[in-house]
Amino acid sequence: TIAGAATTNLTFTPKTKAYKLNLDAPAIVLQKLHAVQAKNLAINGTLNISASGQGTLDNPQLNASVQLPHLAIKDKAISGLKAEVRMANKQADLSLDSQVVEASVRARGHINLTGDYEADASFDTSAVPLDALLAAYATVPQGFKGQTEVHATIKGPLKDKTRLEAHLTIPTLNASYQALQIGAVKPIRADYSQSVVTLQPAEIRGTGTSLKIQGSVPLAGNSVPNLTAQGSIDAQILRIANPDLQSSGTVALDVHASGSGKAPQLHGQVRLQNISVSTTTAPIGVQNLNGALDISNDRVQISNVNADVGGGKLTAAGSIAYRPSLQFNVSLQGKSVRLRYPDGLRTVLDSNLAWTGSLQGSNLNGRVLIGSLSFTPDFDLASFGDQFSTNAATPAEPGFADTIGLQIAVQSKGTLSANTSQLSIEGDADLRVGGTAANPVITGRTDLNSGELFCRNVRYELQRGVITFDNPNQTSPVLNVSVSTIVEQYNLTIDMRGHFDTLTVSYSSDPPLSSADIINLIARGKTTSESAASSQSTDSMVASQAVGQVSGGLQKLAGLSSLQIDPLLGGNNQNPSARIALQQRVTKNFLFTFSTDVSQPGSELVQGDYQINKRWSVSVTRDQLGGVSVDGRFHTKF
Repeated sequence: TIAGAATTNLTFTPKTKAYKLNLDAPAIVLQKLHAVQAKNLAINGTLNISASGQGTLDNPQLNASVQLPHLAIKDKAISGLKAEVRMANKQADLSLDSQVVEASVRARGHINLTGDYEADASFDTSAVPLDALLAAYATVPQGFKGQTEVHATIKGPLKDKTRLEAHLTIPTLNASYQALQIGAVKPIRADYSQSVVTLQPAEIRGTGTSLKIQGSVPLAGNSVPNLTAQGSIDAQILRIANPDLQSSGTVALDVHASGSGKAPQLHGQVRLQNISVSTTTAPIGVQNLNGALDISNDRVQISNVNADVGGGKLTAAGSIAYRPSLQFNVSLQGKSVRLRYPDGLRTVLDSNLAWTGSLQGSNLNGRVLIGSLSFTPDFDLASFGDQFSTNAATPAEPGFADTIGLQIAVQSKGTLSANTSQLSIEGDADLRVGGTAANPVITGRTDLNSGELFCRNVRYELQRGVITFDNPNQTSPVLNVSVSTIVEQYNLTIDMRGHFDTLTVSYSSDPPLSSADIINLIARGKTTSESAASSQSTDSMVASQAVGQVSGGLQKLAGLSSLQIDPLLGGNNQNPSARIALQQRVTKNFLFTFSTDVSQPGSELVQGDYQINKRWSVSVTRDQLGGVSVDGRFHTKF
């Protein structure tokens, strides 16, 4: 075959049951075998087989060997594997030698091929590096080190398991990661005799950890199992499984197993003491988790479990049944929990949720009330909108989160407001979260009652705003927003409708202007005709661009709503000079404006705008001559 060639010579005499065998199969390529290819097994290596012998079926004589210089199973390497079998005088001797994960493995065995098949076998390894062993099955964090060693023996009749005896010894077991140290205090021993597995008293100690375990488990008969685990485990050990995880606290155990082999009973308690868990990528962290998990027969009762989450409080109660199948019924109540999700937005909320179901399918339902909203310091409106792009994302591999269905109502307690130096909004929300935990989908409506936006040093006021989520298959907000501003005594209105990435924009003005003029006003502060008539020099244009970059940097550095330095705005002299204007939103209701012409001493203008409520606002202005004017404005819609 394409996998290799084998030569076999066999003679057999039925009358005497005598045989003579010679087999030679060198260099069999495993990955080319039909059976391996048919099942798509990830096996690579070259197999050498040889066997020879003569005798009778009642008294076989045989020498056979199998060699695999290199074997790879799913990219896991085994080298120097050599197995031999020698059969003579109704007895068999077996041997196995190999090199696995930087450790040598040695097995020896002797079996009597008559009677009850008395056997005497042993299995031994040299020191096994745990980092190399675990790396064959999972990702191991850099800096993790560990070592173990295994010795085992078995003796007795293979046909009568009640008379078999086996012994397992792990003389050393230790591991370390960063400042964490953990290991067995003394050799771990387990024995098998009369169909009962007995774990001798063992103790694991390390950084903040002390755990004692012992017990026995019957594999047949009516003997009663008896297992105990007592002690405490430092939660920092979780960092070995996930290096990005920051964890602390203690898990205290006092668990006992009894009952019968067919109906074991588990009882005891697991206490959570000041557990804190967080990651740099998760939108929320858990601190000071305390409580008890009471274990009795077929379920775990969650008692008095509470934690600090996002600056608020989270309480959990309920039960988890683990027999005959895993079922859970857990309630979660949150109070003033601060959640940073989605990116750029910080939400403070209260929640009352219930999680029920099984591993195959469950539901998380309930209600969430939003108490307040705020933007993070690095909030960027464009990046925020990109999160809701209608482009389909690449689906991830199915996992447990795909089995958790969501039915959560999300509502605002009252009017919500959020502010940055560039953006402020006020409104309320009535939403529902559906889909799954792996792919949540938001539906519902958000109304924006008021707000403003500073863009290119122009202040826009929100006239109306509605954001609807009407796609039941994907979170896809649809905007219907109208904003207005005043540029060069023109009242401009911009209407935006559609998805974030496919917005339709329309313009209007009073007095009326063409769309081109309105866009030119917004972009350059002048109409098309005024821009054409402008006589800017090359130096002035370069200066304008350079100063625009500088003012933008200063604006971000100082946290100002608007900072404008215009080298083309001058005083009464003939040389271009600069006018500096800045705006800062002091509170959500108060906007401060200051401007001055640097070529005219004493030309400062100071203005304050205060929004009393949705309809009334007042403006106080002090001009360059020291005069003070007060304007009151009443806003209404027709």
